[in-house]
Amino acid sequence: MSKLLNDGTGSGSPVISIITPSFNRASIVRETAESIFRQNYPHWEWVIVDDGSTDNSWEVLNEFAAADSRVKIFKRHRAPKGACTCRNIAVENSTGDYLVFLDTDDLLAPWCLQQRIDAVKQDPGYDFLIFPMLLFRKKPDDMRVLWNVENGEDDLHRILVGDPICQGTGTIWKKNSFVKAGMWREDLHLWQDIELHIRALLEGYTYKKRLDLLPDIFLRISEVSLSRTSYNSLPKFQSRVLVLKYTVQTLHSQQRLAQYKPGLRYMAANLLSRAIECDYYEEADDVLRFCVAHDIFGDSERRFFTNYLKARKFRLMKIPLFKQLLGRRFKSLVPELKPQLGTVPYNEPVNLAR
Repeated sequence: MSKLLNDGTGSGSPVISIITPSFNRASIVRETAESIFRQNYPHWEWVIVDDGSTDNSWEVLNEFAAADSRVKIFKRHRAPKGACTCRNIAVENSTGDYLVFLDTDDLLAPWCLQQRIDAVKQDPGYDFLIFPMLLFRKKPDDMRVLWNVENGEDDLHRILVGDPICQGTGTIWKKNSFVKAGMWREDLHLWQDIELHIRALLEGYTYKKRLDLLPDIFLRISEVSLSRTSYNSLPKFQSRVLVLKYTVQTLHSQQRLAQYKPGLRYMAANLLSRAIECDYYEEADDVLRFCVAHDIFGDSERRFFTNYLKARKFRLMKIPLFKQLLGRRFKSLVPELKPQLGTVPYNEPVNLAR
């Protein structure tokens, strides 16, 4: 059940539910908490679900809950383990009308929730809105690089070629719309936000980009990020394949496969290349057969990747000339792109005292 808080003006103020999974982040979650407590917009709740932490995270979260009744903490009570299960449990226990997703290593700008609810009030008909974000390492202004910017290209195509306009933290969702969309997919080990946004676009959920506004969330770049750990592990690779197959099959059913074939070729070719390099031969063969069956690749591509797989199996890639020839052929099949993701400088001052 959602709720509105009376703000003294005679009209209700929408409550924003901040949704956070937590796992072994006691050392940095206080920074995240402080960024929430500093919000200019007071009508929020912070719903945190711990994923079985083995440090003192649960004690720290209890401190937050004891200090502010808007903080609600839970422990994951069902399988599977993972951030998406925790996010869905948090959504199920939330009472707000709108959802903002925030991980324990990221920070809200003080104006974040106010800016987002103001944008929602200006455009109340959309299922979700997208906002600009800044990357950082230790302090919010130490990189001054935007997550991404508008470039006029199709948003779904940009996701397929590794240049997404946003990630999960960069949105505010109507809770009802998010639940109707199916929430987070809990079986994925990687590409969860990519899958969510592909699904939202393919199923016709409406959105608006407000990249004209101030960046309002700071995304921490860290090599120990949970999503970066064991990036090329088999379960994470298999999750990426599931996303590819869902996208291809859905576009095929919508008779839009031809429109997005260039992006799908790019995604599939990079997955195949990664599978072969990681010696996931069965998975590579499965992806190749799937792509040929759905006309993502033709006979020429099939022969190339079959030869590439054999060359890797029989260690022919150690021969410099052979490796060079295959590399050239790969580049001719899949032209190298230059995504804007994480490359655009932000030249305005970052004033957290606003």
